Amino acid sequence: MLLPVKKAGSRTLLPIFAAPGAAFLIVLAAAAPALAAPAATKLTLTGPKHAPAPGGSATLTATLEANGSPLAGKVLSLTSGPAQVAGATTDANGRAAFKVTVSAPATYRATYAPAPADAPAYAVATSNAVKVTPAVGLRFAAHSYLRARRRAVGVAHERVSLRGTVGSFTAGESAQLLVFRGHRLVKRITRPLVKLGRGARFRTSLRPARRGVYRIRATVHGASATTRVYVVRPHASQGSRGTAVRALQSRLRKLGYLTPVNGVYDASTSRAVLAFTKVNGYPRGTVASKRVFKKLARGAGGFHLRHPKAGKHAEFDWSRQVLVLARGGKPDKILHASSGKPSTPTVFGTFRFYAKSPGFNAEGMYYSNYFIGGYAIHGYESVPAYAASHGCIRIPIPSAISVYRWISLGDTIYVYH
Repeated sequence: MLLPVKKAGSRTLLPIFAAPGAAFLIVLAAAAPALAAPAATKLTLTGPKHAPAPGGSATLTATLEANGSPLAGKVLSLTSGPAQVAGATTDANGRAAFKVTVSAPATYRATYAPAPADAPAYAVATSNAVKVTPAVGLRFAAHSYLRARRRAVGVAHERVSLRGTVGSFTAGESAQLLVFRGHRLVKRITRPLVKLGRGARFRTSLRPARRGVYRIRATVHGASATTRVYVVRPHASQGSRGTAVRALQSRLRKLGYLTPVNGVYDASTSRAVLAFTKVNGYPRGTVASKRVFKKLARGAGGFHLRHPKAGKHAEFDWSRQVLVLARGGKPDKILHASSGKPSTPTVFGTFRFYAKSPGFNAEGMYYSNYFIGGYAIHGYESVPAYAASHGCIRIPIPSAISVYRWISLGDTIYVYH
């Protein structure tokens, strides 16, 4: 027979079929309330701001949150591939720091596996991947004879050297170079690394086709470095200014020609260019032509001493009408000069300075340095590009005091054809 359903408090008594005369009750406990799902967790990992040196240490930081709030006191693990490499506990801000040694590129992840007591409340979490690569120690630069401050300056169709070094060497590795003019890629270059001590080097050159700013990016072992070459118009004259003029002045000055380095093509620079054209057998003039720029861009154009082992001394080259003050086997000052005209020629030979006279004298000679009889090196108002004096060696008045101070009594001067 079917017994009726009855309720007793929170329990339900279900009817069952029973034989006549028998009565049974099955008592079922009320269903327990459903458990809440574990809170969603978020784990993020950040790497070091700068690449560590090979074999150096790096710090990675993990942040653990649940529902937007930091979780403190939770144990996190740092893994690289299948291996656990470090462990740490989160602070009050939910952060944990891991310190690792980086000898080669490696990818890391942080994981959070709740402890048994936390398992019902928080979900498992895995962070994003962070790749840490040791610093290559890449150094890369353009090297040119023409420079304006730190800028490498070039001239179209003249080579500029590109050199780089890295802190480590891997056989078979190469440097990849991309050359841009403005935003346009104009050339790709691949150069093998050559072992250099514990590291390596690579070298190549760029021959720019036209004016403009060239940006060259070198990439080695995933690291990149960039340098620039400023290719200028190879022409300058009185009143010109800018990068081309500064590069011209800087190179002339390094070779010994008397000029300021201020980016302004003034009278001093004009005289230095005149001396340069004389030394190099060009048509004598004060304009820095394409020919002048190209010669300087190749690292040429200096004066070769006839007496490089004579110590501190002066040389006057009559054929080129140039005065050179030398020290340490190289020119210290190279000046445009004018010697005796054919009717009153300058004497030739080896002499020593025996007398000096500051200021102007009655003949208009300015800051005179006598080397034999009445023959002297002195400043004068007129210093043409050819021999025109009465026998002395004339130099421009603005250069006279500097030369006077440089020459000492007893110094030798060589006057030759």
